[in-house]
Amino acid sequence: MEKEEKESHQAGADPIEHEEIHDEDFQFVLRELLNAYRPILEEELSRASAPERLKEEAEKKPPSCEDELALANRIFERFFTEEVAVRLLPEEGRQLLGPIDRWRWCLLHIRCCIIFGWLVCRGPRTFRAFVYYLYRYWICVRQALGTPVSSPPTPEQRQDFQTLVQALAGAYKPYLTDQLATVEFPAGIPDEVLTGKIDCFEGEEAAAAIFERLLTVETAQALLGKEAFAAHSKESWFWFCRCWCLCAIRFGCCLARARGFIDVFRCLVFYRRCLRDCFRPLTCDIIKPAMNACAAEQFFPGPSVLGIEIVGTATGGFCDYYTLEWKAAGAPDSDYTSVPATIVYPGGAATGACGVVNGTLGYVNTAAAAIPDSITVRLCVFAVAGTGVPPCCDTVDFQIFRQRVWITGIEGVLVESPPGVLNPVSQLKTGGVVRSFGTALQIHGRAWVGKCAGREIKRYTLSYQPDFVVDPILGPWTQFWQVDYLTPLQRKEIQTLEFPLTSSWLFQPICLPPPFDAICFPKDWLLPTRWQSGRNFPNIPVAPQSFPVDPQVPAVVWASQQLPLVVNCQSGRYTIRLDVEDTMGDHYYDIQQVWFDNKEIHGQITQVAGVPPCATINLSDFAAPGANCAVPWPAELLGIAYDEYIEELNFVIPSDNFGGYGLWIKKDGAPDPGVPLPIPGPGAPPWGPPFVGTSRVGNPDTRCSTAVPPPGPIPPPPGVSGVLASFDMRRLDAVCNPVEPALTLNRGECCGYVVTLLVWDTSVCPSLGNDRHQIWHHFPICVCNDLPKT
Repeated sequence: MEKEEKESHQAGADPIEHEEIHDEDFQFVLRELLNAYRPILEEELSRASAPERLKEEAEKKPPSCEDELALANRIFERFFTEEVAVRLLPEEGRQLLGPIDRWRWCLLHIRCCIIFGWLVCRGPRTFRAFVYYLYRYWICVRQALGTPVSSPPTPEQRQDFQTLVQALAGAYKPYLTDQLATVEFPAGIPDEVLTGKIDCFEGEEAAAAIFERLLTVETAQALLGKEAFAAHSKESWFWFCRCWCLCAIRFGCCLARARGFIDVFRCLVFYRRCLRDCFRPLTCDIIKPAMNACAAEQFFPGPSVLGIEIVGTATGGFCDYYTLEWKAAGAPDSDYTSVPATIVYPGGAATGACGVVNGTLGYVNTAAAAIPDSITVRLCVFAVAGTGVPPCCDTVDFQIFRQRVWITGIEGVLVESPPGVLNPVSQLKTGGVVRSFGTALQIHGRAWVGKCAGREIKRYTLSYQPDFVVDPILGPWTQFWQVDYLTPLQRKEIQTLEFPLTSSWLFQPICLPPPFDAICFPKDWLLPTRWQSGRNFPNIPVAPQSFPVDPQVPAVVWASQQLPLVVNCQSGRYTIRLDVEDTMGDHYYDIQQVWFDNKEIHGQITQVAGVPPCATINLSDFAAPGANCAVPWPAELLGIAYDEYIEELNFVIPSDNFGGYGLWIKKDGAPDPGVPLPIPGPGAPPWGPPFVGTSRVGNPDTRCSTAVPPPGPIPPPPGVSGVLASFDMRRLDAVCNPVEPALTLNRGECCGYVVTLLVWDTSVCPSLGNDRHQIWHHFPICVCNDLPKT
């Protein structure tokens, strides 16, 4: 059925009536069109029979843009004569235009329109190429009017061409926006192809819409020139030339795409019908939403609108533009408004472009302002000024079924905007950087539908699926959260605004203070909590979570589910789905792609200055000759500072979310953790920053045993240490470092020291210290300043 509806709007696809192709005028025009093609076809046939002559011509004549322009002029100057033009026109057009001397300039203009459409549609065109052909069209029109473009163009002519290019950009943008939305959301395209909704005619109407949006009042003046526009626009039939030109452009475009003379024949039929349509009365009809319907909010990715799509027809002879307005249902007509952003037209234009037939007229953007639940929308189609044709208006009343279903963030990290919460590929970012999450998490968003009579939210659930997906229906989903609104007390707590989706029910009556001690009111509370996505520490299990469906029936519970332990240690790419079910059994979804990190972080000091923990270090082993304080006394600190990749072999953020490591040293009895050590060191007095190492060091002897993909063999020996920093030992000598007495040793003294390592990542882990994965390691040593006293 969808295929049949679509084909009925294609050029030449409507049944061809016997009468329209056998009348004398059509037969004459058809003969002239075929005669225009004949000499060119004969030349090409001659070349096909003489390959050597063809090669000589090709060698002598390199490709040129002038060739296709010359070919267009040969065809259409021969075809589009005064008699052909008159015979093509319906009777209404002949009466309107009168003697040809009055409108010969228009005829020459129409020939330019045909050529423009033919040139543009001869192949796939970029916007830049489209601008080039617009330039040739502009030159053609100015020559037809007897006001050719100067070489170089005058400042006024340059400004006119700039106006035309800006207008083309505005007309072209909706096409690009629609194509981009299709590329970003291709999930439904296979079904449309398989069911026949997408076929070889796809895109024809989109191209026609570009021309429709281009030829406006503003561009007419830039196209013709100020003086010519002022002179010709006074004619009562002037704006018929716009409609004629649009038909001519589409005719030229159709001929360019023709695969044979049967297609050429159909193009001519369509062209003649198009001219008849120029004299049809204005048509305005809102088809969807239907009168008194419950219209559900939807997200439309092309215009990036959450709201109601208005579908219908806005067309007719001398149609200039159309508008959409809304008001509260039952309010006076004086309340109609089109407050900026509440009405969005295709392409973001200020008004709607004519020529919409059973298509999208625009959108009521319900997220842009406080719009009532029941509204009236009015469509008005306006004729060109000066024609005396009154506007055509149509109205529809409907209720808005709100669908506020989206995930906005996790633990304060918000969904990037743009593209926004309703885009399934939007990431959770801070400062433009994608974040990863682990342990117990609070998920925020909105989970509410309702406002049409008899329809409201019944429950919502949260589920996960491995990997990043964009279709909320396909694939196995594992539910991990549930909130029901089954009882009257629960329904009183329905959340219409943003709140923690990971909330659970608690029954706790509200009791009045003395002297009303015996008076209590039953109350269900929806309290924020956190979902345990995985273990806080890989080797320590976490108790399962369960919550009551109805807090007054605590025995009936649902159990939460952690990410699977046997898959990549509860880490990797996942998609979270928010599923809201209403009382009619319908479901509404939002999905959010999330990186989870529940893997282990590794940190260990293995040696300080070549000795194991609790050993003794003598400063004389590191001092420069003569205990020279002017040069460093370096000693290497060896160890491991390593955070496992979320995805092994994926070294891009957030799979690589290594945060850094720091080192401190202190003498026994000093505050923890001590004074920071420069990294990589050894530094120089006063041993300032940097104090953070930003690269992994060493290689731990264990990794996630279920890593996907596997990490591969860990190089021997197990637990390979690297250089964490080079420590300047003169910092511990009171002679060389008199400014840090709490750290140094006088010569002849010995004392215990502790070197501390902290390694951390950037994952958001609220259950852990500093809301991240981190590990501390302490390395005790004894240091003796055995240098001779001075």
